[in-house]
Amino acid sequence: MIIDKEEIEALVERLLDPIVRSRGITLVDVELSGLGGRKVLKVFIDKPGGVTISDCQKISGELSVVLDDVDPIPGSYDLEVSSPGLDRVLKKERELRWAVGKKVRVITLKGERRGVLSKVTDDLIEIDRAGDVQSFARDEILKIQLDEIGE
Repeated sequence: MIIDKEEIEALVERLLDPIVRSRGITLVDVELSGLGGRKVLKVFIDKPGGVTISDCQKISGELSVVLDDVDPIPGSYDLEVSSPGLDRVLKKERELRWAVGKKVRVITLKGERRGVLSKVTDDLIEIDRAGDVQSFARDEILKIQLDEIGE
């Protein structure tokens, strides 16, 4: 049995990725919280046009069967499958790759910039604001957040 949070998240990602891909859905992130108390496994999915409650229910049901068989999480836990939300903070590489082409807010020590995330590399993030492309070194970024609501 795996007890390390990152190992559990990585295993769930490997198990879930083929399931969601077969439905035309993108796996945005997997988060496990509450290892010291009530555990919650959160799975965030998306697709063009957005995910529906039905999509979340189907993925949850399929994932539950797989997780029951593999049993990677010690003890009981709650499974939540949902969309990432409009103001999601992007932390993992998988999330950043998924967010290319989406509106974001980049917060640095020098301030905040908004635009469409156009490029993600190991060293920098680029956003495009009406043709004005701005680059930010990864180490100067405090937070990157979805900004679908606008300005």
